Amino acid sequence: MTIKMTLVLNTLESGDCSEQIKALFADKNEEIEIINTADLKIMHCMGCNNCWLKTPGICAIKDDYEIILKKLVAAENLWVVTDTKFGFIDYRGKRVLDRIVPMLNMYIEIRDGWERHQLRYHPLNFGFIYKGNGNRELLEEWSMRVARNMAG
Repeated sequence: MTIKMTLVLNTLESGDCSEQIKALFADKNEEIEIINTADLKIMHCMGCNNCWLKTPGICAIKDDYEIILKKLVAAENLWVVTDTKFGFIDYRGKRVLDRIVPMLNMYIEIRDGWERHQLRYHPLNFGFIYKGNGNRELLEEWSMRVARNMAG
């Protein structure tokens, strides 16, 4: 039986919740790696498109996200744990997701009847766990759109 690699990005500022996260995956045959991003230096995406045009698959920003990108290439599943603000995910969660762009190609294809970016590496299953008073309908729709774009 193949063991799936699951990467969990915990963006919560309020301490380590690794044990609770591990408990969520206890019954699954998965290797889980949890990265607490609160102590990492992760800049926001500048939209420079270097990861598509000049250095395909490599982000121009040299910060701690490079570690995450390398792990994403090996992962089959990505979970983001985040807080909410104003009904949506907070800036920490949005920042780590915006930086996933090097996993995609700039070219568009029709997949499942939708225009989607071509994948640079492989499909990536996506989900997120949020705390707070998020707009559930909006967050579910957004999560499904991200998952479709990653072919997960």
